[in-house]
Amino acid sequence: MKDELTNGIYVSINQEPTSKIVHGIKNHEFRNYIPKKSFKFLYVYVTAPQSQLKYVIEIGNIVKYPEQLEIDGDGNIDFNKGKKSKYAYPIIKVYELTNPISLEELKNKFGFVPPQAFSYAETYKALTEHIVTAEKVVIINR
Repeated sequence: MKDELTNGIYVSINQEPTSKIVHGIKNHEFRNYIPKKSFKFLYVYVTAPQSQLKYVIEIGNIVKYPEQLEIDGDGNIDFNKGKKSKYAYPIIKVYELTNPISLEELKNKFGFVPPQAFSYAETYKALTEHIVTAEKVVIINR
């Protein structure tokens, strides 16, 4: 599992959609890109006012529009109509870090800059290692 957890990308997600993911209302993360390197995890930096790295999301096989999603799930109907992003990342598991990492600590200790699109896990090796070994709680498991 440890090596598997390093296979990820860092993404920034606003507080509202993050809350919908955490509460099981949103079951896909929508993006207009697929990184060239394959990945299985999203390391989620929650934007202001939280401004912290707080979640790790395990994703399933990425769905490309015009493939269709099940109706249940915030944003799924819009995706099916072509009104959302081109890609849907199915959310399989959501882990919450027991001790979220503040933006100040992310910058000072790990040189982390919240990504506009994404950053590969290896860009922040020390941070990724910290996340992999950090205490986490599974809050969603589909």
